[in-house]
Amino acid sequence: MTKSQNSKQRSSVAKRTLYYYWQSSKKYKWLAIGTILSTPIVVLIRTTLIPLIFANMIDAISAGIPDDQVISTLLPQGLLLIGLYLGGSAILGWLRVYWCWKYELKVLYDLGTLCFNTISSQSMQFHSDRFSGSLVSQTNKFIGAFERLFDLLIFDIIYIISMFAFIMIVLAPRAPLFALGLTIFVAIYILCSGLSFKKISHLSKERAEAENRQTGQLADSVSNILSVKSYGRESHERHRYANFNRASYNAGIAQMNATMKRDLAFNFVNIGIIAIIVVFMMAGVPVFGLSVATLILIVNYSMSIMGELWNINNIFKHINRVFGDAYEMTKILDTKDAVVDIENAQPLKVKKGKIDFKNIAFKHQDARESIFEDFSLSVKAGERIGLVGVSGSGKTTLTKLLLRFADVQDGEILIDGQNIHEVQQVSLREAIAYVPQETTLFHRSIAENIAYSKPDASREEIVRAAKLANADEFIKDLPDGYDTLVGERGIKLSGGQRQRVAIARAILKDAPVLVLDEATSALDSESEALIQDALIKLMKGRTSIVVAHRLSTIASLDRIVVLENGKIIEQGTHHELLEKHGAYHKLWSRQSGAFLDGKD
Repeated sequence: MTKSQNSKQRSSVAKRTLYYYWQSSKKYKWLAIGTILSTPIVVLIRTTLIPLIFANMIDAISAGIPDDQVISTLLPQGLLLIGLYLGGSAILGWLRVYWCWKYELKVLYDLGTLCFNTISSQSMQFHSDRFSGSLVSQTNKFIGAFERLFDLLIFDIIYIISMFAFIMIVLAPRAPLFALGLTIFVAIYILCSGLSFKKISHLSKERAEAENRQTGQLADSVSNILSVKSYGRESHERHRYANFNRASYNAGIAQMNATMKRDLAFNFVNIGIIAIIVVFMMAGVPVFGLSVATLILIVNYSMSIMGELWNINNIFKHINRVFGDAYEMTKILDTKDAVVDIENAQPLKVKKGKIDFKNIAFKHQDARESIFEDFSLSVKAGERIGLVGVSGSGKTTLTKLLLRFADVQDGEILIDGQNIHEVQQVSLREAIAYVPQETTLFHRSIAENIAYSKPDASREEIVRAAKLANADEFIKDLPDGYDTLVGERGIKLSGGQRQRVAIARAILKDAPVLVLDEATSALDSESEALIQDALIKLMKGRTSIVVAHRLSTIASLDRIVVLENGKIIEQGTHHELLEKHGAYHKLWSRQSGAFLDGKD
């Protein structure tokens, strides 16, 4: 992508960022309007009127006031000063902060909801292509960017514009030449800031991208710390993270150097402003006939403007950073989900549980070859079938297509005659109890994890499901029993314990369709034997699809389907397949299924 194309893309994404911010904030427009309209009034009082009144009081005192006229001359101005400060600066200033704060909190809440809903509704392919830690970071940055952007608008942009306008209104009639000179230097300053902003905008984007990669790498290493330590790869991970950290550091240095060069040039503009202040201080009274009050205002107002001029640099920098931080999440918000409900999709109604895969074709987004082509399989209502085959044969992919974690490119999948592409995804998944091969748990209590499939379940129902899954015994031995927190992704539990909790969750769900994808792969032989009866009872009367490499797990099922390269090469009962002396017989004879990779 050329630099011009990249600039156009960034500009387009920035517009989309503003679009999402506006959509989330427009319903609170009165809070925003109150904040925006009150800001110039507060600025007028604090930066212009109060210094003007003080200067007039000093001017009156320096001109000499008779003793009997001090109170009558200064008291009205003093009372006006107190009134302006109390009513305009203190009370209105307090209201401005309150409106601003409340407005931002409401919008941040809606933006957080928007980001979470968008991410959680994306397909499994979307999540497979991204670091979970990076998504968390991008969400936080996108939300925080709005708060910084509105703060910039209220406390910096509107503040500076209002202050300069009001100051010029006061100074122009009193010292027109000084007002003109000051305006020229401010214009030069803003022009230089705008030009430098364009030059360093890409550096801000590169830094944001580098920080996202760094965060993602950190999350990847920490979430897989068990693998890191078990293979003694701490040094490798430190070196890998150091590279991402160094890239982030270098991007920050490049941005810093460009900013520092710009700031050096701005120092000369400030020197010019100081020079004209000195000239008017020396020649103001004798040459231009200025009053003491005007000289005081020149110094006071000029110092205020110079202080805010430095802030202009930060405004451009923060605007750049705001859109840089929001960049990735804005693209995600614009991402069209690969798996969506059709318009007016109806809930799935499962009465029997018959499943039909009809002439389906599927390949992964980045794959060269299809996994399935014109594949068909029918599962009777209440039938229990096992799927076996070497890694890559399509077993797990078939279960994921049934759950609509991805959509088929051709053909259709039916449950009780209803095309799952035409029903609501939520209703589809509510009808299926699914235990994946890689069980992860929430960092919540064991009871909450089991009850995730049935949130309103009683403690008795949870315990019953745990007992059927052969999990109750180990749970009761934990420090807090069913209230024990399992750690991130269930790291405090062994693989077998996590699987038993997942099986208990499926038992509690009591769905008409059951999908077990290597659900007992992490169990030892004794635990597996104890849980077989529970699974048999669970599968009774339910349409069940069981993916397994450990063939003893599926030997008693109604039918076993042997897959190879996305095709059915054998099917029948355990005994029928053994008598054929084909692929299944070889797998059974070698008894090596337990050592095969369960992933497709």
